[in-house]
Amino acid sequence: MASTSITCITSILDDLQALDYPEFPNWPQKYLRRMRHMLRYLRTFLLCARKYSNDDVQLPFDNKKNQADNHHASLEALAVRIGDVIPKWAKEIQSSDQPWKVVHDLEKDMESFEQEICEWYVFFLGSSSRQSSNSVVRKDDLMEFMDSLLENLVNYLPRSRLPHQVGLIKALEEKLAFMKNFIRFLTLHGVENTELGPLLVHTEAVAINAAGLSYKFQFKKGFGSPKDIKESISELPQKIIPVEPQVLETCIKALIASKLSRQSYGDTDERILRDFYHSLLCNLWEKLKHGTCPVILRQLQMFYEGLNSLRTILKEKPKEFDEKVRDPTRVVKCYGGDFISPLSLNAIKDAIQAKDMDIVCSELLEIIKLIDAVITEKCPESSSFTFPTTNGLGFVDSLLEKMMDVTSSEAGSVALIDHPIQKVQEQLVCLRSLLWKIVELQNEDEEVQAIWNRLVGVAYRTEFLIDSLITGNILDSSSMSIHSILEEMNIIKAAALKIGDSERLGGKVKEVTKRFNHMPQEGSKPIVNDVVVGFEDETASIINGLRNGSRQVTIVSIVGMLGCGKTTLARKVYNDSSVKSHFYERAWCTISQIYQKRNLLLQILTCIESKLPEDVFKMGEEDLALQVKRRLLKNRYLIVLDDVWDIDAWNGLEASFPDDGNGSRVILTSRLRGVAPQDKLDHEPYSLRQLTPNESWDLLKGKLYPGQDLAPPELCEIRQQVVEMCQGLPLTVVILAGILSRMDRYGWKEAVEGLSSRNVSSTEQCTATLELSYKHLPDTLKACFLYFGAFPEDHEHNTKRLISLWVAEGLVQKTQLKRSEDVANDYLMELISRSLVIVSKPRSIDGVKACRIHDLLYEFCVTKAKEEKLLQRVRRYDDLSAFTVPCYLRRLCIIDSKVEHFDNLRLFSPAIRSLLLFSHDEDSISFDLRFIFHIIKLVKVLDLSQIGLDPFPREVELLVHLRYLAILGRGKISLPSSVCNLPNLETLIWRNSSTHRSVSLPDTIWNLKKLRHLQLIDEVDKHYCFFFPRDNLDNSSQLRDLDFLSCLSLDPEENISKLLRKFPNIRKLRCSVNLKPDVQYHVAMNCLSQLESLSLSCVIYGGDRYQLDFQFPLTIKKLTLSYFRLPWSKMAAIGKLPNLEVLKLLKQAFEGEIWEMEVEKFPKVRFLKLASLNIVKWTASSEYEYEEQYYFPRLQKLVLDRCGALQEIPSCLGNSYALEIIEVSKCPSCTSSLEEIQEEQRSNGYTDLKILTS
Repeated sequence: MASTSITCITSILDDLQALDYPEFPNWPQKYLRRMRHMLRYLRTFLLCARKYSNDDVQLPFDNKKNQADNHHASLEALAVRIGDVIPKWAKEIQSSDQPWKVVHDLEKDMESFEQEICEWYVFFLGSSSRQSSNSVVRKDDLMEFMDSLLENLVNYLPRSRLPHQVGLIKALEEKLAFMKNFIRFLTLHGVENTELGPLLVHTEAVAINAAGLSYKFQFKKGFGSPKDIKESISELPQKIIPVEPQVLETCIKALIASKLSRQSYGDTDERILRDFYHSLLCNLWEKLKHGTCPVILRQLQMFYEGLNSLRTILKEKPKEFDEKVRDPTRVVKCYGGDFISPLSLNAIKDAIQAKDMDIVCSELLEIIKLIDAVITEKCPESSSFTFPTTNGLGFVDSLLEKMMDVTSSEAGSVALIDHPIQKVQEQLVCLRSLLWKIVELQNEDEEVQAIWNRLVGVAYRTEFLIDSLITGNILDSSSMSIHSILEEMNIIKAAALKIGDSERLGGKVKEVTKRFNHMPQEGSKPIVNDVVVGFEDETASIINGLRNGSRQVTIVSIVGMLGCGKTTLARKVYNDSSVKSHFYERAWCTISQIYQKRNLLLQILTCIESKLPEDVFKMGEEDLALQVKRRLLKNRYLIVLDDVWDIDAWNGLEASFPDDGNGSRVILTSRLRGVAPQDKLDHEPYSLRQLTPNESWDLLKGKLYPGQDLAPPELCEIRQQVVEMCQGLPLTVVILAGILSRMDRYGWKEAVEGLSSRNVSSTEQCTATLELSYKHLPDTLKACFLYFGAFPEDHEHNTKRLISLWVAEGLVQKTQLKRSEDVANDYLMELISRSLVIVSKPRSIDGVKACRIHDLLYEFCVTKAKEEKLLQRVRRYDDLSAFTVPCYLRRLCIIDSKVEHFDNLRLFSPAIRSLLLFSHDEDSISFDLRFIFHIIKLVKVLDLSQIGLDPFPREVELLVHLRYLAILGRGKISLPSSVCNLPNLETLIWRNSSTHRSVSLPDTIWNLKKLRHLQLIDEVDKHYCFFFPRDNLDNSSQLRDLDFLSCLSLDPEENISKLLRKFPNIRKLRCSVNLKPDVQYHVAMNCLSQLESLSLSCVIYGGDRYQLDFQFPLTIKKLTLSYFRLPWSKMAAIGKLPNLEVLKLLKQAFEGEIWEMEVEKFPKVRFLKLASLNIVKWTASSEYEYEEQYYFPRLQKLVLDRCGALQEIPSCLGNSYALEIIEVSKCPSCTSSLEEIQEEQRSNGYTDLKILTS
């Protein structure tokens, strides 16, 4: 019988669960999941069939008895056949070492059942539909059947890659879950089964229908085309909620009865309540999302916020509640069912019932307030209002500046002029002046910290109140009232006065001031001090293995714990000169835990060829894999795969690495020993040892005093403690060096003694050292450091974008002497100098183009940022499914987000200030955030640059506080005008993914008076640009705050100066110039008196030279030109620029075989790059070539790239005492000139010049 089969199936599922354990290493997860998937669908069918196989249930056939007997026999026969194969499956699962064969056999057996199962589902549905509402349905059997069905639907969601399928199944799963939880909720509150008859009959029918349709949807068998099945599933959720009068009456009577129940709850009951609570909020969310009646929607939003707040509190502190709290909590849940179930049951047709709902809603909110008050009194730390604990002083200062702005008659909101909020402002100024002297003691004195935390909490509540008033969206909360805020300030003031008079703090203030060196000095630059100590034997062995040994492709595996130096060793080998000269192509690829094959292939291609054709970036995975293979074919190559977590990464890339028998190699670094395929290893994996005590000492000394043999006595005194404490882990040494470098040397001993007393593992010791490093950071840097936890692991940060985010987030203190971007850059340099941030791409001189942080530091940032309530990061489906959005969440960062995952999150957080979404699947179905924008009206930072928005929501104009907006312009050719209605917008970034070469800006762009950073990003074609409106320039406003613009479209046939004058204070500008051959142009840019960095590129219309003259501002420090095909005579004007330090001539910027330098001096140029030019001879005029240091007297670095015809370089460069390095790539004909320059350097006594060729 079916019951026996059910028992067997359950036993098989238990056996499958055991296969998760290590003793079954040959079972890959994909086979295990597939097997479970099939068996669980089979179990659901048998649970459904159970009702029709019992002796006391008569099958509903009116005709001959033998027909019914045949049907019964057929069902029994099917159950017997299933029961017969189950022991065979169990035996194969336990004994087979070929999982693919087991799964294949199971699939064949399942195929033999599929047609019959589909037919029986049709029969079951017909039989159930013909039942009367008074028929007997066993509730426990129905609940078990629905649990099994829902398990199938939930497990299906992560498997599907088709968004429309996920949406259909998710909607079905949520509605069924609501009905199941609703029935269990009613039963829990004393409603008898006999009272639920019509509801149970209806629920059974829709559950059978859902099971049959989902089975067909999964296995593509049975009746109907796939399209018909999808349509049936899409209609089913609407049929699940009953509309029959008898069923509705049952629901309403049951709810009324349930509200009177007051029994105590056990653990199982609590779980039932939580499940119903979750379903309640899911259904309420759908009503919010799709509702149309404004009155009801307002009530629903208030109710949702109250319930969501309560859910957060109950989830975090369930054991702290006595009956005083539990009793009203039960009332809320019953009221909630009374309130929302009629909505879910489609009982509300119009707004007639809105008044009655308003009464219920008011009662519910009062009960929720009572609960919140009791919990706050009993457990103050669980109060629903939370705030970041970092950068408190900076936040208070920025709030005071904001309050000055919004309460002034010139710029303030009408709602706040002459508002009582000015009293709060006066009190805050007073408290700020009282506490500023002792703010550094918040880590040293608990009493000071408590007072300071209270002040910062009040500041955050004040900001919330102000911003809510401006948006007209003030929420009902007594803690947000002016009265409560002023009361709290008076208490803080009294405590601060008492503390300030205490003599015990005087010495502490001086000591803290002495120990902390707060900020870097003016003009600080990153210290890229890549000291490599130890591993000499490993380095030599690896290099020998790379250059010699097998002619086949082999893998060199470097394994070791986190922070032991794997990447450092691989980088040392990768950059070794003998390795560079041995391999024709080299590529570095960082894998990490979350990766996408397409991005890995692009990383490799970009290393092989820095400028890839536009069409490469539009290719899919298969075409990119073929491109990599073609580029590597017949070339001896070296590929580094850094931070590999599983063998799937290698399996996905292996086919792209040709084996031509020429000695190509792959270096693979990992924390795990088994990720490299054994048959490809030519040597045992290099398991990195710990540093010896002497090596640890040399590394610390080299970090603190590079290039010096002797260390000061204060460092020598702690040598033994340091080497014992760091336990040979290089990362710990590096972090400790960062701490000590920012402390007075007389405090070194105390700091090290505090750490060395810990008896922990090396990784824990590294974390403890990092904790100390974090503690010693100035408060202004802590939030900036933790902000690295907002991004994906191994993310490479563009510094311009990172700095814009810091500024928009309010993490950067404003000063009168510097722009915010410069202050933020100082912050970054300080973090680098403390060895907390790694420079991944340096700028030409004195700067950082890109940076990243170590994996261990990244995990620290993620954990610490959550702990200090700065931000919360969730990633992938599992994190999102378990994540409950706190009501007052400040910042949320979602990694690897998909549309369905984001929808499931149900982001109801009206107080959220930052939302960053990162996705690897930019081509997936577009996100619809229109509804969300109605909720997150206080948001300041919104990064949507990796997700599609189609159409772009006009609702973005509701976000009046927005400072930072990054969007993906997929298929768009113009910026939506709604974006330009954002009065506080400072940064606007448009990531282009369309084929259009320009993005038109609306006339309203001139309204963005606070705009500081405007950027169009396109990884494919740098000619993409913004087209500004020119029709009414005389009457439009200036963008006086604009600091960075990339990329601006310029047409010399128009009045360029008139447009450029709209950006009077711009410092960094990238332009694309539209030129036509045989037309004389004059491009005057000297009106930009603040301009420091300028990049100009010509839009190519043909092969002719262009006739134009430039007039550059004298303030320029960096100049990049490309595609202009200018004659070399035009260099004279550039060579006279008095402040020019960086000059890049790229991609046919100039044309002609001879560049003879004459009057051009380039007096301050320190970096010069010539790339992709057809130059043959580069000489100095005989009139000046013997004048010492006349040309490029301060040149430090010269880069020559892909100038294949270049034969001669001026030998007078050898006279430059400042010249440090010449990098030459793919310029085979200039070897003799390079030798002359090096000889000239030696004859002048300069022996440090490095010449690198490739």
